[in-house]
Amino acid sequence: MTRKILDIGKSLSTGEKKLREGPSMAEMKIRLRLDPYSLTKKETEVTLLLLEGRKRDEILSLCSIANNTLKSHIRHVYRKLGVNGRAQLAEKLEKA
Repeated sequence: MTRKILDIGKSLSTGEKKLREGPSMAEMKIRLRLDPYSLTKKETEVTLLLLEGRKRDEILSLCSIANNTLKSHIRHVYRKLGVNGRAQLAEKLEKA
């Protein structure tokens, strides 16, 4: 399952600079798959970073949010998508 996350992450943009240049084709596909779940902009950003395999500290830094806020976003994403972790998240979006 970790391999799936890494495979999806490799196809997404891999750095802060890349994110600022605009979304990759893979990122746009993931965003379209997320659309029916009514995620907020920040929840979508966190989801993309989770799928890239980013660590919690990296996500906190890139999103400029507090730890409890990140926990809340992750909990909301998992609830909205009906998953219990990164592996299930990657699997669900891969099948969508």
